[in-house]
Parts: sequence; C-alpha cells; structure tokens
Amino acid sequence: MGDAVELRAGLATAVGPVPFDDAVAASRFVLATQPELPTVPSAGTGPASLLAQAVDGLAGVSVGPGGLLAVDHDVFDSAAIAAAIRSGEVPVGHRCPVLGRFLRMAREHAAGVAGFTGVRAPLLGPVTLALALRGAGVPLEDAALLARELVPRRATALLGGLREVLVDEVAVVCLNEPGLVGAMHPTFPMAPSEVLDLLEPVVRALDQHPDAGRLLIGVHVPGRTDWPTILASGASLVSTPADANVVGWVAELADFLERGGRVAWGAVPVDQPLGTSEERLWRRLSGAWCELVAEGVDPLLLRRASLVSPVDGLGHFGPTQAELALRHVHSLSVRVGRQALAARLSLGA
Repeated sequence: MGDAVELRAGLATAVGPVPFDDAVAASRFVLATQPELPTVPSAGTGPASLLAQAVDGLAGVSVGPGGLLAVDHDVFDSAAIAAAIRSGEVPVGHRCPVLGRFLRMAREHAAGVAGFTGVRAPLLGPVTLALALRGAGVPLEDAALLARELVPRRATALLGGLREVLVDEVAVVCLNEPGLVGAMHPTFPMAPSEVLDLLEPVVRALDQHPDAGRLLIGVHVPGRTDWPTILASGASLVSTPADANVVGWVAELADFLERGGRVAWGAVPVDQPLGTSEERLWRRLSGAWCELVAEGVDPLLLRRASLVSPVDGLGHFGPTQAELALRHVHSLSVRVGRQALAARLSLGA
C-alpha cells in the first residue's frame, strides 16, 4: 500500500506527448515548462509512442507508419505470448526510451526547484491496448487476455524504474486510456465489468509494489467516458477534460474526493485556438466547478484535490504552441492555488 500523498492545490502537470524527437530536447522542454510535477515525455506516434512501447517485444506485432498496430497473424498467438509473459520468457521491463535520461535530468532539476514534487509517468492503458489489438484483427477476448497479463507487469516495472532515482518523491503512474472515450455509448465493445477486469489488476499490482512509496495511480481519458467504472478500479487520480461531462458523476466524484482522490482537470484545449490569455479557460474551469458545487461537491475539498493540465498530449503541436499551452496551464495553476488558499483562510483552516 502506498504512503500518504500531499500535493499543492492546483499543481500543474501534463499528459506526455511533446513535439520533440530528441530525448534531451524533450526532457529540457518538460522540465522548463512543468517544473514541479514534470511528465516523462513521449511521442504521439513512432517508436517513442506509448503504443509502440506497449507492444515492444511481442512476436508478430508492430506499429505501422500511420501509428496503427499491424499484426502478422501467421506469427501472432495471444495465448502463447501471454504464457511466455507469465513465465518470464518475454521481457516486460519498462520500454520508455527516454526514461533513464529524463530521470537523471529531473534529479538535477529537483535540486534547484523548491516546489519539486515528483514525476508523472504515462503508460498505455490495458483497455486501449486491447482495443488497438482488436482493431488489428485480434479477437477481443484474446486481446484482453494479453493486455491483462502485460500491462500490470509493464506498470510495476515502470514504477521500479522511477523508484531507482526518485526514492522519496511522489510517483504518478498514469494509464493513458484514449480508447475509453465514449465508453458509455451502447456500441462500445466492452461492458463496464470487462473494463474493470482490465483496470483493476494494474491498480492492484502498483498498489502492492514493495517500493510504492508516495504513489498516485492515475487514469487519463481525454473525453466523455464511464467515470464511475474507472473510479471503482481503485485509481487515486483521474485526468479528465474540464467540461460538463463531469456533472453526471457527482456522487461518485464526491466520494472519490472524500477518500483522498485527485483530479487533473484538462483545462487547456488541444483541438482549438488557445488565445493569448487564460481568462476564457479560467471561466470554463470555474463554470464546471460551480456546477459540481451546486450538485453537492465540497468546494474547498474540490480545489485542494485539483491539478491542472492540458486536455491531452501536445505531440501534434509545434514547440511554440506547446509552450503557450503550458504557460496557460501554469497561469491556471497559480489561480487555483490562490483561490484554495483564500478559501482556507476565510474558514480559518
């Protein structure tokens, strides 16, 4: 079981993909723009993408030029691969090509940043991996079997890699689950129980890691989804767009916050013009929070448990756009922190 985690209200973070192919350049950008809780950089497509990292070393599976999975069905055998994973024949260590370099740079960076809290590390989630395999022609049952065996082991190996460098700091292992967008739609190929059956083993494996320490287990979904099922997995952080989709799960969110859960609000869009000021974005975030408070969520607890981030990754941005997006995140972060402090002072807390 992980240790208790305290975070500054409004802490700024990000999702992962950044517009740099070079590991050093990507790491420098991340540490400069996310100084307190930097996210291990990845790419949106190619060998450094989360999808490529997820399937690295699996016989008959590759990532094509368009970023989609390709499966050689003459070679691929999900049951045999799953058995080989269980026996240790398939290496399942963390496959992030920039992790070691980034963590060394982060360790040096932390010495000069008073507010440094820890590191967020993204990992492709098991539902999205299973759906990607399904899209490449693998039967969903076989794809889910493979994801259930593989992702918990990848996740614990990633946490182990973080703990080799960050012994006492906060580690956030966050499952990126874009495949869960639209999970409440009748045409979604998995039932809630099947989604939970994939998420729970990852959460459990991380929570029981002997070096868990100050750990947050996150799930990031960049759109409308079945948040009650995700919360039921035991995750301690959810990453969601700051829009009206949250109002439908007020009861579950209130309970989640009461139990110490955190929410990373995707308050900066990645699919529309950003503008030169964060004022419009602040009104949107505040509006979402006002709706939640009106439905019964504790306003002080909500602010204290909130982080701020872009809605999704910035890999398709240019460097200047990505920097602007993260400047907006920082400005919103400052506002949230000030508002939370003012609320505490007004209550004598």
